[in-house]
This record gives sequence, C-alpha cells and structure tokens, in this order.
Amino acid sequence: MSIARILAELAIETAPQAFTRSSRDAALKMLLDTCGCAYCGMDAPGIRELIALEYELAAPGNGSVFFSERKLSLPSAAYSNAAMMHALDFDNNYPKADIHIMAMVVPVGLACCEEAGASGRQFIDSVILGVEVAARIAKPYMSAKRQHSYFLTTSLVGGWGAVATAARLLGLTVDETVHAMGIYYAHTCGNRQALLEKSLTKRIQPAIAAKAALYSVLLARRGITGPEQVFEGKGGFYRCYTQDEPPPRETFTASAIHAIEELSVKHFPTCGIHHANIVSALHLKREYGFEHGDIKQVDFFLHEGGGTLVSMPFLPGAYPQIDTQFCAPYAIALALNKAEVSVGDFDTKKILEDTDTWELAQRTREQVRFVDMNLKRYAEPRPDCKYTKVTLHDGRVFEHEQASGVLNDPASMGVAEVRNKFRQCVTMHGDVDPAQVERIADTILDVEQADRMGEWIVHIFSKKPHAQMPSYCLADSSSAG
Repeated sequence: MSIARILAELAIETAPQAFTRSSRDAALKMLLDTCGCAYCGMDAPGIRELIALEYELAAPGNGSVFFSERKLSLPSAAYSNAAMMHALDFDNNYPKADIHIMAMVVPVGLACCEEAGASGRQFIDSVILGVEVAARIAKPYMSAKRQHSYFLTTSLVGGWGAVATAARLLGLTVDETVHAMGIYYAHTCGNRQALLEKSLTKRIQPAIAAKAALYSVLLARRGITGPEQVFEGKGGFYRCYTQDEPPPRETFTASAIHAIEELSVKHFPTCGIHHANIVSALHLKREYGFEHGDIKQVDFFLHEGGGTLVSMPFLPGAYPQIDTQFCAPYAIALALNKAEVSVGDFDTKKILEDTDTWELAQRTREQVRFVDMNLKRYAEPRPDCKYTKVTLHDGRVFEHEQASGVLNDPASMGVAEVRNKFRQCVTMHGDVDPAQVERIADTILDVEQADRMGEWIVHIFSKKPHAQMPSYCLADSSSAG
C-alpha cells in the first residue's frame, strides 16, 4: 500500500470514536488560539491588499471571508482567512515538525463546513486528522539526513494536512483523496528567502498552501487524477526534497492519534528562536527594576552561530512590524523597556512611536561564542538554553539562563492562559466589550455543540467586533477593491 493511501485511509475512514477526549480538548484550545490570531492579523500589513485582490479576481461561493459579509469560492476564502491567521506569526508552533499547521487546517476546514453543512463535531474531527496527517509526513522529513534548512516546512508539508481535512469534510472517497494528495504535490512549495528578506510574502506562504490544498481536493472530486507514489516514488517528496530514501511505510501506520496534543501555543508574536531570551529579559527587568536608560549594554547568546535571521541589528524598513518580529535585539529591548511583550506592541504605529525601545535595541547585540558572554553565574552553556546579560552604567551586571524547551511544552499554556492571549488579540485593533470577548471565546470552546458551522462562523467572525474596522470588512464590494 502506498504512503498516500495509508494517509488517505487515516483521513477518511477513522471513526469519531477513535479520538480521545484529551485530543478533542487540545483541538479546542488550539482553535481558540488560532481564531485569536485571525483577530490580531485582520489589519496586518498586506492583508487588505490580498483580500481586495481576491474580491476583484475570485468567483463568489460558499466560503466566508472573516469580518466581512462577502463570500468567495472555497479556495479564495481559505486563502484570505489563512493569511490573517498567520500574519503576525503568533499562531501555533509544532516543535517536533516545524510547522504552523493550524493556520492551514482551520480555514480550510471552516470553508468546507460551509459547503457541506457540517457540524462542529465533524469540523473538530477533521482538524485533528489534518494535524495528524501533516505530522506523520513532517516528522521523518525533519529527521532526514539532508533536509535543507531553507525549505519552509510549514507550506511544504502543511498543505497535505489541509488536503486531509478538506477531503474528510467534503466526503471524498479514499481513492479521490489519494488523487488529491498527488495533485497537491504539484503545488508543494515554500522557502525561507521571504523570511530572510523580511518581506510580506512570508506571511502568505501557509495561505498559498491552504488554497492549493483545497483546489487539489476540488479537482480530485471532479475526477482529475494525481500520482499515487507522491512520497516514496523516484520523484516523490522524500527523495526530491531530502535526497534520502523515503521512510518505511510503518512510519505512517501508528494507531494512536495524538499529534494535536503535541502542538504548543506561542507566547510572543515573534520568531520562536529568541523566545527564551525574551523570558530572560522580562525576568531581569521585573527582578531588578532598572530603567532602559540605566542600561549600558545587553548581550545575548542563541546557540545559532551568529549572523542568523533574528540576530541582526534592528534596522526598520518598509514594514516595521515584520522587522521587529524577526529581530531578537528589538524583542529583548522591548522586554527590558516595558516589562512586557504583547501583541499590541507590534502594531506599526506603536513601533514607530517607541523610540526608547529603538534606542535600546542598538545597544543589544548577539555574542556568537558563549565564552564572549563572560558570564559569572553560568560556566558552561546547556544545549537547550539561551542566555541574556544586562550591564548597567553603574557597573552592575545581571545574567539569566532560560530553557527553550519549557516554552514549547504544550502544557506551558492551558486554556486559561490561551483565553488571556485571545483577549489580547481581539482587542489589538480597538476596544471590544469585554463581555462580548468572553462570549466569543465560549462559543469557540463549545464548537462541538454547533449543528451547522455556517452560523458558528457568523458568531465568531462578525464584521463589527470593533468600533473601527479595515476597509475590506465593509459589505460594499466597491469599497473593498
């Protein structure tokens, strides 16, 4: 049996009774987190333009565009909504597979629910299976000997998870799902160059994969065929993208479905590489109470070898939001300046006004070698730890070691903590009645009780949650294009 057929059977034939309560609870928590990310991403740079273009070019259909009364074809709706969910890089992390999977399976699943009239229970089942399929493909890819670090695993692999989600909800057969996986392989793409150059394309790559996944499923439903040996063939995914032999088929046949429980919630809307340094900076600021003007110099150590994506000095360009999200000196300086790092701090207007953090970021630098940190409290670096050192003008020096692993632990943020993050996200672009925010959160966590997801989507992604909304949220299409 081919790997694609094994995964297709998993997606289509798994009975609802196979899901544990812990998996369902994990899916609900991650859904709350992902919906919150759509709220804070609704007006991020590039989103207005992307959605306006879809309004101009795409066909109407049954797929809702969040915060709008407009409906588009399923691929276009999923594309627009996925871009919002991933825009601030605040959506989930999957440490074992290096993918932002929820920003693909959730918008694809919601679009398909509207088409199929599916229930909330069916939606959650499809999300769990989409995550599972993507994880089973991504884990051996990440462990391959010659896996190239500049491919973007999220959009390379995540689209197959979205194929599984869509195929289940739209009622495809196993054979049709195999073809959909083969068709999606023709779309497989994604690289880190957009991230290296801090361009807006970075935030839409998962959306491109989501759109392609849904398009592939719709083609397969109409009888278009795709190759079956997409993973193990001579030109299959593993040989093509790793130049290694594909993993054995037994890798994909595990009976337990638990990948959804391995997802972690991101603590900060920045690249995860330096989250531990942010935590260290917050600890030092709160413990010793110095002001940003007291600081002579900040040094940090990432175990990354220097000159990495996030270690470069802060130099704001055309899109300061992206420049700050992927700049460790800025994020560490922000923590030391404000004693907090919230998603609201990454609003473009606030970034431009925060000259104190700008100035401190210029005095924050990476040390490539641990020995150059010249730490007194920590003699040797531990592999999983990042280090931050603050030197004041009066000669005092403060140091802190922070393990990264604990921040990637799925248990590090429970539902209560995710609700706090959700409140942050919903209110980023303006005031919302606190009672309304709690009602929205409750509705998300009760999604399994929804009979028809179309009505649920209206409740969650109303076009009027804030006093002021982006222009594309207006119902009048003439103002959107």
